[in-house]
Amino acid sequence: MKLFPAVMIAGLLASGAAVATELDLSVNADAVKLGAEFDVTNNLRLGGNWLYHQDKGHVLTGDAHVTGNAAPSLQTLRAGLGLQLAYVDSDESTKEDGFGIPLGGFVRYTLPQYDRISFGGSLYYAPGVLSFGDLDSYLSWDAWAGYDVIRDATVYIGVRAVKPEFEEVGTQHIDTGMHFGVRIRLR
Repeated sequence: MKLFPAVMIAGLLASGAAVATELDLSVNADAVKLGAEFDVTNNLRLGGNWLYHQDKGHVLTGDAHVTGNAAPSLQTLRAGLGLQLAYVDSDESTKEDGFGIPLGGFVRYTLPQYDRISFGGSLYYAPGVLSFGDLDSYLSWDAWAGYDVIRDATVYIGVRAVKPEFEEVGTQHIDTGMHFGVRIRLR
């Protein structure tokens, strides 16, 4: 039964890849993260991610954001605010898992004169009142810098931290540190 959420979200990601507007894959020595984003309307974006760390477990998220230009006079600054549904399954030694509803958002800035270079990041937090099962709280953030090799494909380098806190074992660091990635836009 512990595997059911993983299978469910992985199935949604796989079936939605054909209609996704953006696919994202990032890796480091110990972890891989696969994501898909779907533009539902002009300002509503749905998505899902699967982060797997070979020693520390995995995190599955589904998210919904309201998106748009963060500054009307600056068309190169986009942002989104929303929430996630996160399922965290720690490694087999701790056997703790749980769900959270982190609130947060993301931002992306593209340099106006060098529109192939962009920067971005995200932050999500679920306090105890929005955490269930063995999960006491959940925090994740990332920051990245990218270069558009072609208009619809970006390579990037980033840093991320995914830190769930569990009842018995305290804060776990599912993934921390640098990663490299590729983001493909399907329009």
